[in-house]
Amino acid sequence: MSYILKKLFSGSKRTIIIKKNIIGSFVIKGLSSLTTLILIPFTINLLDKEKYGIWITIFSIVTWFNMMDIGLGNGFRNKFAIAISINDSVLAKKYVQTLYSSITIISICIFIFYLLLSSFMNWTTILNIRGSFDENLDLIIGIVFFLFCIQLILKNVSTILLSLQMTTFSNSLVFFGNILSLTLIFLTNKIFETNLLVIAVVFMLSPIIIHGVATVIVFNNYLREFKPLFFSFPEIKYFKQLMSLGVKFFIIQITTIIMFSSSSIIITQLFGPEHVTLYSVVSQMFGITQVVFSIILTPFWTAFTEAYSKGDFEWIKNSINKLIIIWLFFSSAVFVLWLISPFLFKIWLGDGIIVPNELSFQFVLYSILITWSSIFSAFLAGVGKITISLYGAIVQLFLNIPLAIFLAKGLNMNLMGVILATNINLMIPVIFLYVQTKKILNNRAYGIWNK
Repeated sequence: MSYILKKLFSGSKRTIIIKKNIIGSFVIKGLSSLTTLILIPFTINLLDKEKYGIWITIFSIVTWFNMMDIGLGNGFRNKFAIAISINDSVLAKKYVQTLYSSITIISICIFIFYLLLSSFMNWTTILNIRGSFDENLDLIIGIVFFLFCIQLILKNVSTILLSLQMTTFSNSLVFFGNILSLTLIFLTNKIFETNLLVIAVVFMLSPIIIHGVATVIVFNNYLREFKPLFFSFPEIKYFKQLMSLGVKFFIIQITTIIMFSSSSIIITQLFGPEHVTLYSVVSQMFGITQVVFSIILTPFWTAFTEAYSKGDFEWIKNSINKLIIIWLFFSSAVFVLWLISPFLFKIWLGDGIIVPNELSFQFVLYSILITWSSIFSAFLAGVGKITISLYGAIVQLFLNIPLAIFLAKGLNMNLMGVILATNINLMIPVIFLYVQTKKILNNRAYGIWNK
């Protein structure tokens, strides 16, 4: 056992940190995924398939506003990691202050923007709600937006933890948020009848409580020297430095969020909100496989940033080769999951929801494609070479929605057409990001390939 542990934690300091984060994240994210699997059928039973579909659609719309940090989070992640690696604590603190000040201003602007537009929004039409609906949608969505804006500020602590290669601690915040959501839903259901408003408040409030507590603990203990002032104006100099990469990350965020979150809107408009539930549960099942792969991959982003800044190309090449081998095993495991998925769906959801096998297979392809491209996008994001990713994302943005509508409605492929459109779009990063990575690591990247 001691030999295994010694072998497991051998290698460079950078490699050992990654291994520790992967092991810790497997435990935390495994527990988090388990609580998510419990939450889904529990929530569906408390509401119904239509109301759950409405909630998923509302949450997808609100998720679009995550992009309104204009790429600051990802820009910060790279710049802060470099500042820490060269032991420039003054610069690192400036970046932390700029991040919090900027996001606070952005959050206030988002909520003001919502208040100005809310009176013109017909949510019954947007969500394609048919027949009578017994809850106040305007109130629900107003509360969701307000709580989201608070989340946007407090979740910066997760970005900082990721920048410090403390992935396990960052992931634990999601886990504790899920535990709190499950606990609050259980308790509120015992006290009074659970409705869509209660579910929305619980799911939006739980991350605020957890990240709020984490923010206080982190900045009053571990990162006391970087403690920010929430209500101050950002310094333009450092804001520009974060935005030097942030603008590109911002555009990629816009396209990615619209591409992956628009499915619920498309399905709601074409087939009704109750069909979002079916699509969502299949996505959640196979999404677990992507969570597993992301556990392995996430610590590498910051490690790639550090290694590239120090010219350690050999370590980068070895790491990417190992990730590709892991991906091959992962892809085989996804196929096995697909083969046993009918049995798993029956245990998980009972007989209330029937999942077509061909729909599940499209999510198998999605998992394989998205994880392959994520290996190279993590490296390219870590070293700031994201221009090709940017152009690819713009093409995906304009192609995905019309293609999804054409396949789903025009060719009568229904829900399968929506995910198939996404899979077709994923062929762009699958090819180009791999080629760009190879060119950079072999010192043959020129022009757009090196931007």
